[in-house]
This record gives sequence, C-alpha cells and structure tokens, in this order.
Amino acid sequence: MMGPVNDFLVVYLDSIDEQLLEYLDEDDELKLDAVQRLRFYTTALLDGSITPDHVEDDWPDWYQLVPAFVATYGTEELQELEGASVFLEAIEEQDDVSLTEADRAYLKALEAWLGMYPEMRTTE
Repeated sequence: MMGPVNDFLVVYLDSIDEQLLEYLDEDDELKLDAVQRLRFYTTALLDGSITPDHVEDDWPDWYQLVPAFVATYGTEELQELEGASVFLEAIEEQDDVSLTEADRAYLKALEAWLGMYPEMRTTE
C-alpha cells in the first residue's frame, strides 16, 4: 500500500522528468544509493571540493532530486532554508554560482537530513 509520501514523490518527479523515477525503489521511496550519492555531492559542495557548476555537469539530476527530497521528507525549516538559498536558481539560469551563507546553511541542514534518511523511510 502506498502512502501519501510516496504518491507525492512519484507525481513530483514524474512532473519534472519521468526518467527521475529510476531513482525510486519498489516502494516508491528514493533508493538508498541515490540518497547516498545526493549526500556525497552535498558534502563535496560544503567542503568546496566541487562547485555547483561541476555538479551540474557531473550529475544534473542532483538539482531535481534534492528539492524533491526536501519537499517529500524535509521539515518546514529545511524548506525555508531551501527557499532562502540562491544557488539552486542560479544554476537554472546558468549564472556563475558561488555559495552564499544561506546556501551553506541549507546544504548543512540538507546533509544532516540525507544522513538520517535510512531511519526516515516510511516503509519497512
């Protein structure tokens, strides 16, 4: 039986690009390896080992999956941090992107949430 979380995630990703549905498992939850990969890039952005542009070149789906993750699993606070961050929109407009304090605050919170994901999954 699917929960509202799963329905939301499926509809959300499908509305962007149905290929993103490949990141879901049989329970329509994000696959653990996809979440680990999201976290890897998030950490790399935070420590400055890659730039937002590199992520765009290397794994553009990161920019679709992160807002989907936040919308599905995140707290209101995390959603507010995402709203205050600049780089997600700057990437879409192909502006030069360097992380602001708001971006860093968002990525730090996101990194923590991604790390808790295995315990957060709504299905057993």
